[in-house]
Amino acid sequence: MRERVLNENPRRTAYRVFYGFFAILIAAAWIYVFKLYFGHYNSIHPKITWASPWVQTDLIPVDGLLVWDEKVLPSPRDGAVKYPLGTGPVQVPKGVTVARISSGAAASDVISPEAGYFMAGLDGSEEKWEYKDVWRETEKYDPETVKMSKDGDKAKKGAPIGKLVRQPQPLRLIAYVDLTEGMKKELSAKTVKVKMDPLDTPSQAEVSVYVPEQSESLAKVLMVVPWFPPEILMSRKYRLLVQTGETSGVAIPEAAVTVKEGKQGVYVLKGAESVFTEIEGRVIDASKFLVISGLKLGDAVIAEAEGAREGRVRLW
Repeated sequence: MRERVLNENPRRTAYRVFYGFFAILIAAAWIYVFKLYFGHYNSIHPKITWASPWVQTDLIPVDGLLVWDEKVLPSPRDGAVKYPLGTGPVQVPKGVTVARISSGAAASDVISPEAGYFMAGLDGSEEKWEYKDVWRETEKYDPETVKMSKDGDKAKKGAPIGKLVRQPQPLRLIAYVDLTEGMKKELSAKTVKVKMDPLDTPSQAEVSVYVPEQSESLAKVLMVVPWFPPEILMSRKYRLLVQTGETSGVAIPEAAVTVKEGKQGVYVLKGAESVFTEIEGRVIDASKFLVISGLKLGDAVIAEAEGAREGRVRLW
């Protein structure tokens, strides 16, 4: 009896292995058929997107040196300084007291000689920062950090206690720019579109001087910055963004673009038919493609080119 049980165990094990393998085979077949079915279903019921209007521009950061007219205000006596309007930069009218120097019971006021921005801070370049010099030898000019004074500081007679930057006046920027094709076009027109930051609305800046360097990949530029907020006086170094290379077209998802027989294109819906259409354009970010030729506004395109094909499709 025991011998019979022992003989049956290998047979039972074989049956179990066979049925297990058969069950796995059936499951794999079902999965394969399921994927075939839904692959076929998706190919004739694709997700659709529509070509939308798009204007693409390039933002080129430009670092340069600011040039403005300024007047150093000296202390009329020895004593402790107090700034009634604050240390600034602050906008002041002509004739207002911007500083008071006290020594015992005596006091003298420093009066703003004209309207402008007053700042109780100096960087040491006030007497030598001239446009003609900065333009001629731009590379050697590296301004120091502004050192701000405060109420209670001691001042010597004749020593500067701050400066006044007359307003209004043009704010000029001397900079080197990369001569891309878009930049050449903008500079040749003597105006460029500039921004403070990527989210800013572009403003027009006048290009006064435009001199290509010998390398022909750079140009030295003098432009008038179209804004002059008081806080800009905290540094003579400045970065703005120049907007160039404006390109108009239509935008579609990048996933809608594929290559077929060496041609870049998309599957366009014409009636109930999907037709491969060659396009020209470029990727503009991680998910969008700018089409400049081959599609028009409102064209219906299969959103995911992978698995798409030409032929009849059902939208509903």
